[in-house]
Amino acid sequence: MKRKLLRQMCNEWRDNLWLIVALAVVSLAIWVLLINVWSEIGSMTIPVGADAEDVYTLHVEIVPSESPEYTDYGEEKEAMEREDRLALMRVIRSSENVEAAAWSENALPFNYNFYGYEVQLDSEIPDTIGYQGNSRSASPDIAKVLRLRSRSGKTAEQLAGYLRNNEVLVSNTYSSRSRKPEELVGKSVHFSGDSVNHYRVADVIDFIRRSEYEWPWGGTILKSIDDENPGDVWEIAIRVKPGKGTDFMEEFDNTPAMQQHRNLYLSNLTKLTDQRDSNQEGSESTARAFIGMMLLILIVILLGLLGTFWFRVQQRVQEIAIRKVCGATRKAVFGRIIGEGMILLAFATLLTGVIFWVVFKFANLESLNVFSTQETDVIVKCEIATMVIVCIGIILSLWWPAGKAMKIEPAIAIKDE
Repeated sequence: MKRKLLRQMCNEWRDNLWLIVALAVVSLAIWVLLINVWSEIGSMTIPVGADAEDVYTLHVEIVPSESPEYTDYGEEKEAMEREDRLALMRVIRSSENVEAAAWSENALPFNYNFYGYEVQLDSEIPDTIGYQGNSRSASPDIAKVLRLRSRSGKTAEQLAGYLRNNEVLVSNTYSSRSRKPEELVGKSVHFSGDSVNHYRVADVIDFIRRSEYEWPWGGTILKSIDDENPGDVWEIAIRVKPGKGTDFMEEFDNTPAMQQHRNLYLSNLTKLTDQRDSNQEGSESTARAFIGMMLLILIVILLGLLGTFWFRVQQRVQEIAIRKVCGATRKAVFGRIIGEGMILLAFATLLTGVIFWVVFKFANLESLNVFSTQETDVIVKCEIATMVIVCIGIILSLWWPAGKAMKIEPAIAIKDE
């Protein structure tokens, strides 16, 4: 049966060739569309590296010197402001609604700041590779506030202990040109351009993302801020106890000691999840637009396939009738029709793959943003998904017209022969 089908398809090679080309163009369009959609939403499959639920932020502000509430510290300004900061932090940590609080400088996710640094191994021979990442600084309790995830199974308390010892945490890296973070664990390192200060890398944590929609690059370098001498840090990260977010906000609004201490006051109490939603609003709109466009194009393609294969089956009504008269079962006839569609799809998929890879390599498409974040296996998976989508489209396009054609009485089907 298969040989007869292949022989018949070879005899009709002109019509089949054009259909293969049409299917290849359709497959190529779907393939590129899937890659574009993946470039927009595929990054959401990567862990954020922190738990944003029940996390709030506060900003430290200074009372203007012209305000009647301003206190002149004189020569003790630096020491007095340090006391103000510590007093505010003590009040926050003493709240029954707070689980943990930490000073933060670019340590939180969903913040688009990027402080690029390179960590290099201490050795007699200069380290020419290094580890590249976004430098983030925070006091030790940031490990508990963000519930940082250790790649080696360490607890948040253990990670906080490393930071108290002024050790450094690095993350898994997304740069092929960077040293692997596992090579740094337990070793002495220094930052590029700073050969005086040396640190020990304590552990590897999950990469702290800037956005769920941004493809990560490089790694994360988390340094410690002295809890008792935070310097000019202007952000406090707070984890409230589960279900206590509203209570904490009310407590903050009704507790003057939590809001201000002499010349320093706290403002802009914000949920980290709200900051995430605000920062990602544009990306979410773009992702929805891509998905909507993809669904619309798929519907148009399926309608096109339905029309093409409907016409093709209608041309073979007499052939189907003759086969039924000769004893062919409905299952055999239907299998032959579907089998022909699958053979055409196989040739079309092969042609699509050749065209895509030739264009991809010789047109240097890997330099475009849509392909710059894609690994080869992702592109192959999109090709497989394309083949599955077109296959389903062909089956659905053949199912209905083939079923209607097989219901026609042979005498009626061949009356004009």
